[in-house]
Amino acid sequence: MKLPTLAVMALAIASLHAADEVKPEATAAAAPAPAPLSPAPEVKPLTPEQQQQAFFLQGFILANRAEWASIVNELELSDTELDSLLSGMRASLKGERPTFKPDEIIPGAEKMLNERVAAKTKRLAAKNEEFLAKVDADKEIIKSSTGLRYKILTAGTDPKPTATSTVKCRYTGKLADGKIFDSTTTRNNEPTEFPLNGVIPAWTEGVQKIGKGGKILLFAPANLAYGEQGQGPIPPNSVLEFEVELVDFK
Repeated sequence: MKLPTLAVMALAIASLHAADEVKPEATAAAAPAPAPLSPAPEVKPLTPEQQQQAFFLQGFILANRAEWASIVNELELSDTELDSLLSGMRASLKGERPTFKPDEIIPGAEKMLNERVAAKTKRLAAKNEEFLAKVDADKEIIKSSTGLRYKILTAGTDPKPTATSTVKCRYTGKLADGKIFDSTTTRNNEPTEFPLNGVIPAWTEGVQKIGKGGKILLFAPANLAYGEQGQGPIPPNSVLEFEVELVDFK
C-alpha cells in the first residue's frame, strides 16, 4: 500500500529539485520551455495469482514483524500444531468463536506449554555447556573476565575502535549446534554499519580487540548475547558464535 505513496513523493521531490536548480542569466531570446517530467511508469494490474501472492506476502511480513516466529521457534511446533495455530488466527480475523469451551482446556494447555518450554530450555542448557567445554579446551581461545571467549584470526591495523565507535562489519552468527541465524553473506556480503555501543555486549567488547581489516571469532555466553529472552530465531539462553571482520570504523 505504500508504493503509490512513495511514487507520488518521488515525483514531488523531483519537481522541487527542478525548481531549485540554478538558472542561466536571462537573454533577449526567449528561454526554452522546461522539459516535461517523465511520466510515472505504468503499474499493470495484478493477475489473480499475483493478487494471492500479494496477500501471502502481507502475511509473511506481518509474521516476521510480530512475535509469532518466536512462539513457533520456542514451542518447536510441528506442521500439524502450526496448522492449528493458523486456524485459530484465521477464526479470530474472521470474527468467529471457538467451537469448544476454552475454559475447559486452558489449565491443561498452560501446563503443556510450560513443560514444553522447560524441556527445551533444559536441552539447550546441556548443549550450551557441552559447546563451551569444547571451546575452553582449545588453548588458542582466550577467555576474558566477562566470560567472553575469543580468538583473533587477523589483528588488523592500528588504531582500534572504541566502545563509542561506529563500525562497519561483515559477519556470520551461529547457534551452538552450528545453525547460521544471520550472515552478511546472504546480503551480497555487504558490510553492516552500527554503533558499537548499540549491540550485544559480546560485540562491544570483542570488536574493540581488532583493527581495520581484522577478523575475530567470538563465543558469547547468553548473558553477553540475547539473554533469557532470545530474539527471533535465537532461543532464550543461547550461546552464540560469531566470525566478525572489521571492514572500517569511525
